[in-house]
Amino acid sequence: MKEQITEYCQKLNLSVIANQWSALADQAAKDNVTYSSFLFSLLEAEVVEKQVRSTTTLLKLSRLPFRKTIDEFNFSIQPTIDERRIRELMNLSFLREHENPIFLGPPGIGKTHLAVSIGLQAISQGYKTYFVSAHDLIIQLRKADSEGPGPFFTRGLLFF
Repeated sequence: MKEQITEYCQKLNLSVIANQWSALADQAAKDNVTYSSFLFSLLEAEVVEKQVRSTTTLLKLSRLPFRKTIDEFNFSIQPTIDERRIRELMNLSFLREHENPIFLGPPGIGKTHLAVSIGLQAISQGYKTYFVSAHDLIIQLRKADSEGPGPFFTRGLLFF
């Protein structure tokens, strides 16, 4: 029966459960764990691993140039940046309202850092995120325009 359980887990793409269920079952039997607690432990291990894999994939696909959080941003150095408004963006309500924040300003004021921080927050909430500079975006849009009508469109992109 052990082989069949592992086979079913693999067919259902439950790789963590397939690898851990037997050891966890043995431990649960020794500790007199309830069936529901045992099942919860198995499912929790699977969910945690899938979340880690999902986050790793989303980070790779995002093309973020670096990893910096909002807590690493020094608002006192840039007094013209409204910290309250930036922190409001961190709750990601603009995504639900189909809005696109755009950061404008001279080089060196932290636009990319803030954009990356918001992107990381979005990824942590399971959103697909794609970083593109204004320069690269214009190049992509010009190329799409020169190629004529087609499948190229943007929806829900963050423009920085």
